[in-house]
Amino acid sequence: MQSVITTKFETTEFAGLTTKIINPQESLFTVLDMTIKPGFGAPAHISEEEDKLFVLLEGQVKYLVGDQTEVAGPGSRILVPRGVVHGFTNEGPADARHILVSTPRRHEEFFRDLHRIPEPREQHMDMLPKIAARNGQRIVGPLP
Repeated sequence: MQSVITTKFETTEFAGLTTKIINPQESLFTVLDMTIKPGFGAPAHISEEEDKLFVLLEGQVKYLVGDQTEVAGPGSRILVPRGVVHGFTNEGPADARHILVSTPRRHEEFFRDLHRIPEPREQHMDMLPKIAARNGQRIVGPLP
């Protein structure tokens, strides 16, 4: 029987985000622990097949959900149904951190694919739309 206790996490990095994949085993959902550098985040995008819940642990993050934009503080919970435009930006002077839970499970593959973009990544950003599409994501705008 496989142990139910995990102490090591896979970590990916891309564009100011350091993402720990919390549940690397098979499950019905993805759990990511994301650290966001000041001024960085995720551009406005649509997750075609995933429902998401963000729980802000540290910092001040501006979240876009649908046509609403709001700055949230620690303890805030942000629910994003599938098919709704959303994104986020760290508005604070220090790193911010949130947990992302999404279902059905697959979102960790998007972060693995981003991590595999060759260095220097700035020269390969043309790969981003194809990676997003392969992972059920559609980028529709800039950072909120």
